[in-house]
Amino acid sequence: MSSIKAIDKESVHRICSGQVVLDMATAVKELLENSLDAGSTSIVVKFKQNGLENITVTDNGSGITDENLETLALKHYTSKLKSFNDLAQVRSFGFRGEALSSLCALATLTVTTSTGRTPTGVLVEYTSDGTIKSKTPAPMTKGTIVKISNLFEGMPVRRSEFVKNIKREYTKCIGLIQAYALIATNVRISCVSQTDKKPAVTYVATSGNSNVRQNIINVFGTKSMADIVDFHLELVKGDPIKTKQVAKSNDGEDQENDEDEEESGDIILTGPHFITKFRQRTIVG
Repeated sequence: MSSIKAIDKESVHRICSGQVVLDMATAVKELLENSLDAGSTSIVVKFKQNGLENITVTDNGSGITDENLETLALKHYTSKLKSFNDLAQVRSFGFRGEALSSLCALATLTVTTSTGRTPTGVLVEYTSDGTIKSKTPAPMTKGTIVKISNLFEGMPVRRSEFVKNIKREYTKCIGLIQAYALIATNVRISCVSQTDKKPAVTYVATSGNSNVRQNIINVFGTKSMADIVDFHLELVKGDPIKTKQVAKSNDGEDQENDEDEEESGDIILTGPHFITKFRQRTIVG
């Protein structure tokens, strides 16, 4: 029987990264959420060859400082929390510091960014372990462009399955982007796809609307509102409810305990909602 030995660090990184980024939709989700966390008001997701060649997410957010570029793609480096106790105060989408590190192991990652404090930005290419491979000046206004190329290239089986099911993977990404486009108010989100040398086609586009209703119209068209009912839901937090504790006696009969037990009240949930008449699907905004 073979002896038990530790797996080398590079292999561990690649294996664990494959568990963080399960498919192309996961990669897109992580990049899209990073853009939203950066306070972006305009986000463009572009697919080249349905994502087989590359995926680019461009935003006009706060940009990334030179200091943060050094640790941007290192595993478990994050600006969202410092300790486990900070999880209770996290209000951002991402916080673990795993996504970009994992993408480095599974694809070629480049980041072009500018904080708007200098006339130009910087283009950074990362190695598979998340360290900087090269850094060069690049024309860039305030914001960030993250590009991942050849996803799953270093994992032959995953890459083969990815290529085989690319249409399904791409369709899943479109659905994901539509979901964020529906709920993200005051943010323009668009999805563009280009195959071969054909002109780029826009499949999703919102206009930075201040309400979910207009986002629905942008994503699904004006006619979609005919099948949607607008309603307002508010669950009011109630006072704690006192209930009697019931115990079983030796003969199997229920006996009430004199001590009362408090149960928490309802949770507050407010805001405009929409539900389709036929599918009974609720969109919370």
